[in-house]
Amino acid sequence: MKSLHGLRKVKSHWLIIILAFYFAFVLNLGFWQFVALRLELSGGNMYLFAASLLLLMLMFFVLFFSMLLIPVVGKPIIIILLLISSFANYAIYKLGIAIDSVMIRNVFETHPQEASDFITMSSVLWVMLTGVLPALLLAFCQIQYQPWRKELSLRALFVLAGILIFGGIFMTSYKEYSSFFRNHNSAKRILNPVSYINSTARYFQLLAQEKHEFVWLDREAESGFPPERKNLFIFVVGEAARGMNFSLNGYAKETNPLLSGQDIVNFRNATSCGTSTAVSIPCMFSPLARKEFNVDAAKYTQNLLDVFAIADYEISWLDNNGCKGVCNRVRVQNVSRLKDKEHCEHSWCYDGVMLPLLEEEIKNQEKNKLIVLHMLGSHGPSYYQRYPEAFRKFTPTCDTADIHKCSSEEISNTYDNTILYADHFVSSVIDIGKNYPDRDITILYASDHGQSLGEGGVYLHGMPYAIAPQEQKQIAFLLWFSELAGERIDRVCLKEKARHENISHDHIFHSILGSQRIKTSLFDPALDIFQGCYTK
Repeated sequence: MKSLHGLRKVKSHWLIIILAFYFAFVLNLGFWQFVALRLELSGGNMYLFAASLLLLMLMFFVLFFSMLLIPVVGKPIIIILLLISSFANYAIYKLGIAIDSVMIRNVFETHPQEASDFITMSSVLWVMLTGVLPALLLAFCQIQYQPWRKELSLRALFVLAGILIFGGIFMTSYKEYSSFFRNHNSAKRILNPVSYINSTARYFQLLAQEKHEFVWLDREAESGFPPERKNLFIFVVGEAARGMNFSLNGYAKETNPLLSGQDIVNFRNATSCGTSTAVSIPCMFSPLARKEFNVDAAKYTQNLLDVFAIADYEISWLDNNGCKGVCNRVRVQNVSRLKDKEHCEHSWCYDGVMLPLLEEEIKNQEKNKLIVLHMLGSHGPSYYQRYPEAFRKFTPTCDTADIHKCSSEEISNTYDNTILYADHFVSSVIDIGKNYPDRDITILYASDHGQSLGEGGVYLHGMPYAIAPQEQKQIAFLLWFSELAGERIDRVCLKEKARHENISHDHIFHSILGSQRIKTSLFDPALDIFQGCYTK
């Protein structure tokens, strides 16, 4: 028992060194993978740079834990860092995720269904072995500190050694460090735990700067159509549907067999405002263009729904994916927990559950109306759970949330099946619209962002916009309007624009306003995609 008790004791300076090695080389596998894929070892200087980077990382964590490991509070803080860093390392190493304040926002604003998709046998085992087990070992060990003068002297020695090594490395390899990190600025977003500590601090800093008093931009909006006309605009918000996987846009697989038979206007070159739902959804409903948009202020600023409410429109939001605060002031029906045997056979509902509800919304329409359908769409990583069995057309599929274990073909096939189901859903919405020939109906489908399917070792979405691959920015974007709406919109003109013009989420706010002739100071005709194609 005495020897066993001795095994549970560790001197503070040895624990600092152990933690430094563990964080530098185990909990930063994602960082080293990033470096290995981008480092070109040509010439003696680059070999020296690679060797010095290993030493630099180790000394950084020696300094880090020399300052952090203090009696009483040091141990619980490090235990928390072990657990969080373990999961962050899994996300970075296995899924190619970079961590910034936007990604932290995604973490805080995600709903339980989204979060559960990341709880897999692989992720649980990874976190248990690299996070929980070391945390338990630390929790039950006794840290032996030297008398305070000797302890401070030892820490000062660590700090001095670190400063000397840092200085020596930068003196001999400054050019290589400057070049590498200038060309690969995203490296700081995958350094564990620095990336999520800095990003979390930045997230809360931005929250503190928000204006909590609601900002009205225009309270005088008016509709150009009388209420009894019963105009209807249906905005279908897609999820993670990248335009390059739509056969409408030239994709080799036939993912749009139904929409290709509809008389739609398809914009082949469309891009998103953000690479995550938490940014893109508020941005799509904002009057501001992407470069001026501030997601932190958007929650407390008038959006498209507010403008329509002032213009005396009925507004309904059917939600299968969370509205990120956009729908807080309108009537919302959450469909994700409906007890529907056909569409809700699991703990989630397929998007088709919204179709009968849409029928009811149109039947009960009493005046001009805006309906938003927010899809679950192609939300990953559990792509195989986003469509019924009847839409499992492309095989073999990746029937697991551990998508990094699947081949590129399996991931692609499974994702394409989600697009096939989205094709069915959007086409069904159009078919419902056709049942009301006496209504002026416009339907817009636009995805919130794209998706990475393993290209370059990157999965899912949410990378910082400046460095995000095109797969996460290119989106599907199409329109349909009824015969009555066609009397005031030149379909041929609009199709010609769709073939040649590049559009983005910046156009959504102003195009919806323009199509409904909403008179407001917020309207920018230059961003109305219908401009030049109105006939009356």
